[in-house]
Amino acid sequence: MGRIILFAALAIFALPVFAATQSYADAKALADRDEASVSKAQSAALLASQKAAIERIVTACAGGMGPAGMPPFVVVVELDAAGKVAATWREGSSDFAVCFQKQLGTLSLFTPPRAPFYTSFEMSMSPGD
Repeated sequence: MGRIILFAALAIFALPVFAATQSYADAKALADRDEASVSKAQSAALLASQKAAIERIVTACAGGMGPAGMPPFVVVVELDAAGKVAATWREGSSDFAVCFQKQLGTLSLFTPPRAPFYTSFEMSMSPGD
């Protein structure tokens, strides 16, 4: 009995370690799968929450955008059952991308149909967009 409890405790505490070792490519594939699986209403709610997050973050991170705009980047997020960002992965290393990822990590998005739920922010912006 003691071994079962010990094993269960180790398994629970190891979950964040496994999430941290997941690659960007794995997380992006999960995001593509999860985004494709939602209903039209859920997709609309997800897009609305992403738009609100982008508007908030762009203002906070605008100082990291150079005069030529920003290089394209992608941030994948894992949402928990309440829609809070539980983990992030990024492809792209600009100051703006780093700031964007950091800000996303503090937010909640829409309440997903299941947890964990993965979604991505694929960003490309130049002056005047």
